[in-house]
Amino acid sequence: MLDAEQHRRNATRFADRAGATSSSRERDHFAMMARTSELLAKNAEWLRSIDTFLTDWRPKA
Repeated sequence: MLDAEQHRRNATRFADRAGATSSSRERDHFAMMARTSELLAKNAEWLRSIDTFLTDWRPKA
C-alpha cells in the first residue's frame, strides 16, 4: 500500500498530465485521477493517525 506522500506525488503527476493534454476527455480523466490520489493520501494519513491512537490507547504490557 502506498503512503500519503506517494499518493500526493501521483496526484501531482496526474494534475500535470491533465494540464498538458488538449483532449477534454483525457483532461477530465487525469483530473479525476488526481482528486482520487489526493483522497487516498488523506485516507492514508487518517489510517496512520488511527494506528497511532490505538497504540497509545492500548494498555502497556
